[in-house]
Amino acid sequence: MISPDTLGFFPLFAEQSPEMRMKIASLAEEKKVETGYQLFFEGEVAKTLFLVRAGAVVLTMKMGDNTEELEPLGKGEVVGWSAIVKPHIYKMGAYTNQKSDLLAFNGEKLCALFDENPSFGYYFMQKLSEVIGDRLISKCVQIMSLVE
Repeated sequence: MISPDTLGFFPLFAEQSPEMRMKIASLAEEKKVETGYQLFFEGEVAKTLFLVRAGAVVLTMKMGDNTEELEPLGKGEVVGWSAIVKPHIYKMGAYTNQKSDLLAFNGEKLCALFDENPSFGYYFMQKLSEVIGDRLISKCVQIMSLVE
């Protein structure tokens, strides 16, 4: 099990009590992976949510016959949120473009913790919504710069 203090670095968990962080930490699996490690593929059943402790993860998306890469996500970022959001299908693929240290969470177990602790589930989903919104805005800005 990772140290509950490790979770305090991540905005998704920063404001949680030590007791709640202990419960969350018990669900985390540390994964140290090499460059090119495939976390998941677009379209597969989403089972795992990842947090990046060190290194970088690149999201990929199929565009016709090509697979496009989005900018890398680094330290502190969340990847694979489809594991906790229905229909639990990854909307993009993801791989590491350098050696990376990740925390992996089983989506079903994390959702069960939300059910047992609704205030934590609500907090988590609010923070995750901020991440999703920020990424959407970033992509809109990127698209608009291509149009100009």
